[in-house]
Amino acid sequence: MILHVFFGVIVFVHAGNAARILGIVPTPSYSHQVVFQPLWRELSLRGHQVTTLTTDPIKDPALTNLTEIDLHSSYDVWNKKIMVNILSYKENALVAIINFITQLIEIEDEQMRNPNVQALLKSDEKYDLVIIEGFMPAMSAFAVKFQCPLIAMVSTAGHSGLHNLIGNPTHPVLYPDVIYPYDEEMSLSQRISSVVSTFLFSLASSYGNSLQDQLMKKHFGSNYPSIDEIMGNTSMLFVNSDNIFHKIQPLVPSVVQIGGGSHLRPPKPLPHDLKEQLDNANNGFIYFSLGSNVKSKNIPMETRITILETFSELPYTVLWKFEAENLPNQPDNVIISKWLPQQDVLRHPNIKLFITQGGLQSSDETIHSGVPIVGMPFFGDQAANIKKMVTKGVGLSVEYTTLEKDDFKGKILEVIQNPKYRNRVNELVALVRDQPMTGMERAVWWTEYVIRNKGAAHLRSPLLDMPWYQYLLLDVFAVLLFCFAFTAYTFYILVRFLSRFIRRLLNNRDKKLK
Repeated sequence: MILHVFFGVIVFVHAGNAARILGIVPTPSYSHQVVFQPLWRELSLRGHQVTTLTTDPIKDPALTNLTEIDLHSSYDVWNKKIMVNILSYKENALVAIINFITQLIEIEDEQMRNPNVQALLKSDEKYDLVIIEGFMPAMSAFAVKFQCPLIAMVSTAGHSGLHNLIGNPTHPVLYPDVIYPYDEEMSLSQRISSVVSTFLFSLASSYGNSLQDQLMKKHFGSNYPSIDEIMGNTSMLFVNSDNIFHKIQPLVPSVVQIGGGSHLRPPKPLPHDLKEQLDNANNGFIYFSLGSNVKSKNIPMETRITILETFSELPYTVLWKFEAENLPNQPDNVIISKWLPQQDVLRHPNIKLFITQGGLQSSDETIHSGVPIVGMPFFGDQAANIKKMVTKGVGLSVEYTTLEKDDFKGKILEVIQNPKYRNRVNELVALVRDQPMTGMERAVWWTEYVIRNKGAAHLRSPLLDMPWYQYLLLDVFAVLLFCFAFTAYTFYILVRFLSRFIRRLLNNRDKKLK
């Protein structure tokens, strides 16, 4: 009897602490979704009732507290328009970003028309917390609808526009934007470029927010606050960064770093055939993958030919994530597969090198696995990530648009044969793991903190309530300049008066002497 009462109390207390959480991740990209999935899993295992809008459902029957609304159909627009355009786009970066923003709106609009999402919009459900992907701020309106706190979360370090929305200080030179490929000491021309780029990207971000506002009002109603107002009341911003891989940046308490391999899962055995192939790679193997967004089958033909010629001259087995059934002119030492368990491939003892596009999740995985890299960036933050890794000494990089066989082959052999690259990545592994708690533990703790306190208004940045001219000290400088000018003018008048007075005295004395 006593035992039954004890377990009853435990269940009651656990249920009393449980919350209803709505998680919304609209981007149809597995590299985005994989960052959020461990959070949904952990929150549901802790007894919270979690509902997610996602393009990549976990579909784990053991997660009985997790309800998933499947938006996988959004991949049609993502793969057929956005990713193909990125590989073939010839215009400047700003035009490409604007096109990217408008196509994201198309994806969101289609998702909002999903019958299950429409049912959620029209429901009288109650939620204690809404967590959204910060790149899609229109979804923040769900927090207004359900009158609950809001957490924004991003799968990268977070661009300057998001930091500005939550009141975290930004600086185009000290803390360049995540897509800018410089984070160490910059030259004057690079500093000018960063300032101009940050300004132009802020204009693009403002344009994007205006479209997000229109989308929000279309589906939620015209009486909703603006995107800037809703996001300005965000309780927390979770950024997928850490202090080892990313540049040190001051963060207000409402910005929480959850990076450092939060998405990593426990090791699993490789498929039998693949394991046998890698075990038999006597000279070791190279793993080549361009991630989940860039498809190797879609890269320019001249680039593919150069890659194949390079691989054919290497003494190593090459494992290539290639999304087609056949690879024309495939060398004997090259193995292709449409899908590969990347984390477990990187853990294999025979791996020598990872040729990567430089996505943040791939960068985390290679560092945690102690594998050096040759980077081949394509878009977004990839160039910046590869630049960081090269600067930190864990590899080298090539440009896919100007790829040459001799240069590519030379860099591959240099990274494999020179032990300094693997030694350096192992040093970073030790630093990354020497942390008081993991990024995911921080994410869970702060999520439940927001739930317990019904928000985090007490951690709101004072920068949000300060006019821009005060933040830039323009009023202070104006007063000081006025005081200086007034003092200088007064001193000038006084000197002028004294000069004339003395001159008059001297003239009178001279007249008397005559």
